[in-house]
Amino acid sequence: MKISWIVMGFILAACANIAQAQDQQPAPTASEKSSAANANHPDVTYPKQVRVQVELIELSHEALTKLLFLDSPQGTDATPLRKQLQEMVTKNDAKVLETHIVVARSGQKATTESLHEFIYPTEYQPPALPGTFGPDYHKETSMLASSMPTAFETRNLGSTLEIEPTVNESGKIIDLRFVPELVWHTGDTLWGEGKDALGMPFRISMPDMYTMRINTAITCVSGQYTFVGALSPKDAKGNTDTTRKVMVFVKCDVLTVK
Repeated sequence: MKISWIVMGFILAACANIAQAQDQQPAPTASEKSSAANANHPDVTYPKQVRVQVELIELSHEALTKLLFLDSPQGTDATPLRKQLQEMVTKNDAKVLETHIVVARSGQKATTESLHEFIYPTEYQPPALPGTFGPDYHKETSMLASSMPTAFETRNLGSTLEIEPTVNESGKIIDLRFVPELVWHTGDTLWGEGKDALGMPFRISMPDMYTMRINTAITCVSGQYTFVGALSPKDAKGNTDTTRKVMVFVKCDVLTVK
């Protein structure tokens, strides 16, 4: 009988020690709980989003030719080329002209804009005064321009990026349709000038725009840079400057929503 009580005492002491050890263990964090839940439900799939980063980097035409001379890429990964260009940026041999970044769900369109709405007239007609003409007719008409604008258009000046990414079943390959664009107002072109019957001067001009744009669809690997193309920027007068080039890179990163 005494032996039974001794054995029972050892069992109760062991149970108390186990309970005390469990109380001293730290509570699981939210991520640990999430991992445990995922382990219990391995078939759970999380939605994917894509972060698209488009970079426009300006350098001399000669430097571009040197970078690509005898270049024979075996795949779409342009990360080594982008690293070479970054070294040139550090040495001020190249300049980052613009960087677009936007996140979108797979299969959905997204747009980022940094722009100024430039409104300009597109149609003109001589002014007309309604009603009868009194003795102050010439005085009134002299206060009006000889050609009045009657129709207007709006052009967005600045930078825009439109994307439409689609992630494949593996979650590593992205089909991307995208349109990066830079637009400048470089001046105005005079289309007509003269004097009306009252001797008032008039001028009709239209704005000049310079645009750099790529409109394409590519397939890229998550986390890798892809060299998309090269553009020619404008010079100080708004004309195409063939002595310089703008290299366009894109990088897509697949993000898991969790």
